[in-house]
Amino acid sequence: LAEKLESPSDTIPDVQWLSESALIHLLVDVRDSIKAPKALTGTTMLKMLKDSKLAQPLTVDDVPVGRSPHRVYCLDMGSVPEISPIELLISTQASLQNTVVCYFTAIQYHDLTTQVVPHHHIAILKEISEKSLVQQSLIPPSEKGVGSTTQERKPTLGTLLFNYQGVPYYSTSRDRSMVPGVQRVRLSPSCLVRLTTLEQTLLDTLQKPWHCGGAAVVFEAWERGHSLVDDERLFDCLQKIARMDLIRRVGYMLEHQGRTIGDPALAKLLSDATSQVQVSREPLIPLLPGMSLQSVDEKWGLYV
Repeated sequence: LAEKLESPSDTIPDVQWLSESALIHLLVDVRDSIKAPKALTGTTMLKMLKDSKLAQPLTVDDVPVGRSPHRVYCLDMGSVPEISPIELLISTQASLQNTVVCYFTAIQYHDLTTQVVPHHHIAILKEISEKSLVQQSLIPPSEKGVGSTTQERKPTLGTLLFNYQGVPYYSTSRDRSMVPGVQRVRLSPSCLVRLTTLEQTLLDTLQKPWHCGGAAVVFEAWERGHSLVDDERLFDCLQKIARMDLIRRVGYMLEHQGRTIGDPALAKLLSDATSQVQVSREPLIPLLPGMSLQSVDEKWGLYV
């Protein structure tokens, strides 16, 4: 068991905190690899670890009706350390490969806000859908004709996994093509996680502002993060997502912060977007989807 928990990997992203099901599965693998008797069940071995204080449980019982409590184990001797929100999130997933920590949780990781965390998110990435294979000039149907009279509608934030210390934790599905900016982060010597990059995290605030904490957090994140953005990485993300509505929103936010664009490719992409707006090829859309906004920015074609 110690050999399998030597360092985090795609199959075991956190070698200090494991969910009950993951730990039992791992114990069975160890049993089979050393050809121990099948009568030695995973549950029996887990009890042995608990009795010897090598596995110390943390039970999260504030879960939706009909769901079992979420139970994770700290595989460490001595006092149980505080589990981080990211470790708690990844302990809900069977594999690291198709998940990414995002939205407000990523905003907090990148130090883009001083706000109190209202919720945490982990996303399961889906394969590219036909809906996402659109021209750059396509505006999402739900945003056509949206103006200052739009009613703010706070959307559902995903599937509630549980509440821990008064904070809700959510799982949500995301189109892989909309999240090109993903990085692997060694959160600690014992934990490996896939997390949205700084650039992707800022883009997410302009796609799902409610998931990122609302308008105040969005503007604070861009104020704190715009100078840290790598222009080439930002261009790469925008080019891969290929959505003109997102490009216009990014252009406005960078201009609003007085940001000088250093990458020629990004500068041209933003310039082309304003040109399309000026020749009336692009309808007015809100800067922040789903939020009511009052005035119009003619240059970017946005309600702001």
